[in-house]
Amino acid sequence: MASDPDEIRDRAWVEHRRPPVDNLDEPMWIAEDPGTDCAGVGRVEAEAIGNLVAVVTEYERRDKSGPPLLKLPGSVVARPSVRAGSSRSVFDRLRSLF
Repeated sequence: MASDPDEIRDRAWVEHRRPPVDNLDEPMWIAEDPGTDCAGVGRVEAEAIGNLVAVVTEYERRDKSGPPLLKLPGSVVARPSVRAGSSRSVFDRLRSLF
């Protein structure tokens, strides 16, 4: 059964990053679901959380098959692999996409 959007929001871990970070020209929000390892990115916190809810819903619709998903503003891609026990932040793991 798919998670309720409110449950996804409640368990989400959210990080705000500001320039200058790598090639970013504007602030960015990253929301991660520790239950599925899916993530959403947005220019504002609400967009990142909305993107997270969308990808977790899609991932669960697929019966959690395949890699966790990542939704950027306007696109969905397979998320870079996440190693169990990694201490790197979500931002560090997503850095390879920018």
